[in-house]
Amino acid sequence: MTRVLVIDDNDDFRKLALLWFQIHGIEAEGASNGAQGLEMQRARPATVIVTDIFMPEKEGIETIQDLRREFPEAKIIAMTGRESLTDYDVFQVARELGAARTLKKPFKLDDLVAVVKELSPGA
Repeated sequence: MTRVLVIDDNDDFRKLALLWFQIHGIEAEGASNGAQGLEMQRARPATVIVTDIFMPEKEGIETIQDLRREFPEAKIIAMTGRESLTDYDVFQVARELGAARTLKKPFKLDDLVAVVKELSPGA
């Protein structure tokens, strides 16, 4: 059974994503920052983790590093709507640190569900 953890400081996006997963029969929980996301992952591990890259408290790159170290089997999807700095590709860094996929906001929630299903065990 696939469980998804959505880590994003944007309440509207997080709630909508959780609702969209629920509509598609996928169990999902949400966290508002990386520190909270790590606590939730430790309590009830998700098989797929969707994380924003730019967040307060504990940003996504650091969160990806910690998740990869503690949960090497989890699949990570990194996302952001911010433009990359001129000489720094945050998606490239996220992939090098272990993100299985990257998504640029805005994207269709159906596309997010499709990527989660693709990364899920037994897909």
